Amino acid sequence: MSDLPEPISTSRLHPDADGLSDLGAASDAVLREQEQFLRSIYEGVNFSVFVCDVRENGDLYVAGWNPISEMDVGKRSADVVGKTLEEVFGPEQGGAIAQRFRTCVERADVYTYEELRVFQGKERWFLTTLNPLKDCKGRVYRLVGTAMDITDRRLAEAAQRESEERFRLVAERTGQLIYDCDFQTGQILWAGAIASMTGHSPEAFHQFGFEGWKERVHPEDLPDVMSRLERSLQLRLPYQVEEYRFRKADGSYIYVQDSGAFVENEAGEVYRMVGTISDITERKQAQVKLQQSETELRQKTQDLQETLIELQRTQSQMIQNEKMSSLGQLVAGVAHEINNPVNFIYGNLTYASQYIRELLDIIHLYQQHYPEPHSTIQERAEKVDLDFLMQDLPKLLASMKVGADRIQKIVASLRTFSRMDEAEMKVVDLHEGIDSTLMILQHRLKPRPVPGTKGEECVAIAIEKDYGDLPEIECYAGQINQVFMNLLSNAMDALEEELERRPGFEPKILIRTQRVGADRVCVAIADNGPGIPPAVQQRLFDPFFTTKPVGKGTGLGLAISYQVVVEKHGGDLRCLSAPGEGTTFEIEIPLVSGQTPESTQNSAPPVN
Repeated sequence: MSDLPEPISTSRLHPDADGLSDLGAASDAVLREQEQFLRSIYEGVNFSVFVCDVRENGDLYVAGWNPISEMDVGKRSADVVGKTLEEVFGPEQGGAIAQRFRTCVERADVYTYEELRVFQGKERWFLTTLNPLKDCKGRVYRLVGTAMDITDRRLAEAAQRESEERFRLVAERTGQLIYDCDFQTGQILWAGAIASMTGHSPEAFHQFGFEGWKERVHPEDLPDVMSRLERSLQLRLPYQVEEYRFRKADGSYIYVQDSGAFVENEAGEVYRMVGTISDITERKQAQVKLQQSETELRQKTQDLQETLIELQRTQSQMIQNEKMSSLGQLVAGVAHEINNPVNFIYGNLTYASQYIRELLDIIHLYQQHYPEPHSTIQERAEKVDLDFLMQDLPKLLASMKVGADRIQKIVASLRTFSRMDEAEMKVVDLHEGIDSTLMILQHRLKPRPVPGTKGEECVAIAIEKDYGDLPEIECYAGQINQVFMNLLSNAMDALEEELERRPGFEPKILIRTQRVGADRVCVAIADNGPGIPPAVQQRLFDPFFTTKPVGKGTGLGLAISYQVVVEKHGGDLRCLSAPGEGTTFEIEIPLVSGQTPESTQNSAPPVN
């Protein structure tokens, strides 16, 4: 201890110590023991201890300090004893210290405070406690103080405050609420964008605990939110509540998303819940707008589809009208051009037959009266085989008459089929229209070789008619004939395909007509082909739908037929079919066509 400065004596700590020296040797021993005890404390503590005398006039003088003070201040105790605080620490810092000491003297009570001091060129924080000593009269004559270096603690606190401030700023900038819920107390520490999200001041919102949070969750959403939290708590897994409504200070609700996790203590017990609450109101509103847009888009799409269907119908009708117009003009023109020369030929055949008979009679007379003709005539007669010519020429004329009759019938069928001279509704015989259509399709009814027989066997599509007693009906004859043409052509296509697949198959088409009730007639065209699958039946009457190879079918035949029968005539067109059992199309139209009912215009084609 010799290298340490001499500490203050106990007589300086206790003003009555000089009087105690008169008590004798025993008292001296006690004093020495007390002095050693105080000295050990004075020098052994790890914080600064200092003593300052207070004169009666209030002046303050340093009485000394311990070794820790020497290290903190950088001055020996012996060098500062008897000096004022201003002399030891300088006018500015010494004056500030003296002011603190005088405050303690005035209070005459223990005085504790924190202060920032500059010793040896370094700023340091101290926790200073001043303890005033009083004489028998109650006057403070000495201050004994301690100073603990709390610089590290203050730096840590400052760093913590800075960290908390950064956290607060970041939390507010993220636009989220951050919470830390204590399960034992039910209290919640809130941070983040409290004011902007909830409308509450941070001070007011910090009063809301777990129950306060529950009160602000929309009653309709609370059961689901609590159920999700309970499930996550049981599984000890992080949770995320995708969406619920949270009430703001003004009573309005915002949509929020809640994410967090549970915290366990050392015993494995959950005691805290931490997480974030995000405002997703704008996203929710965007979703609602998107759903509305999708709904509007679906409606527009549906409207466009309906418009497209209507355009397709109109297009198909225009195409058909154009085709029918062109076909009608062509057929009418061909029929007219053929009819004139046929009439010329047919009309002259009678005279030609008469003239030829007369010439043949004259030849017979010559042969009777001149049995021995001139050699030149005889050679010529033998060369042309006169006897054969005289026998075959009448047969040739008869054959020409049959051909002319056939041409006349075909021309009549063409004119009946096209009905170009009947653009408006006319009263017609349906059987006549069916027969004229069959006449035009006669080339498809001829026998054809059976596949696999090398042409040795032939088969033809048989036509069976079961005509009922029908009255004449009022209709667009040309369009109805086109319907017959479409249905018969489709039936023949199906039967021809079946012939390719089934050797020995006997194709047949049955045409049945009958009266239905008092004011309608029905024409049924049935084939014994392969039938139509249900999936195909659902689209039979859709425009441009076809099952035929590319280039063979347009997909307009049945769609146009449906328009003609249903929309033009107010009738019905039905398909009855099952795979392997053939197909029947039924055309039902009124005897007298009137205005087309709305229900008929908008009805879907019936299929079975």
